[in-house]
Amino acid sequence: MQTADYREFYQKALVPAGMNDRKFFLDTHPDTQDQKLHTHLLIGLQGRQLDNREYYNWKVIIYKADPYGIYDACTPIYSSELYDRFDDAVEAARTIEKDVTNDQLHTHREQEKIS
Repeated sequence: MQTADYREFYQKALVPAGMNDRKFFLDTHPDTQDQKLHTHLLIGLQGRQLDNREYYNWKVIIYKADPYGIYDACTPIYSSELYDRFDDAVEAARTIEKDVTNDQLHTHREQEKIS
């Protein structure tokens, strides 16, 4: 695990970033323009206990990564809403993985800016 802040973090998929998503995230995060090694997106599920409750809340989180799965754990490029159930977070991750595969992750960020 590359970050100690997450008690529960499950890597779900490492997907090559499409050209549209690469362009969008380089424009959004200009500090990464020199890091040409980030060619993939790592999709994971992050769990956190809120208010010391017995159960975890989950969210889908995406990091820039290299082809080997080494990722920048400091700055996620996408973080979903919190889900009360792990199964709901897994289903959301599947949907987002399809969007990444189709080079459409940037549409999620554009919708967040509009909202």
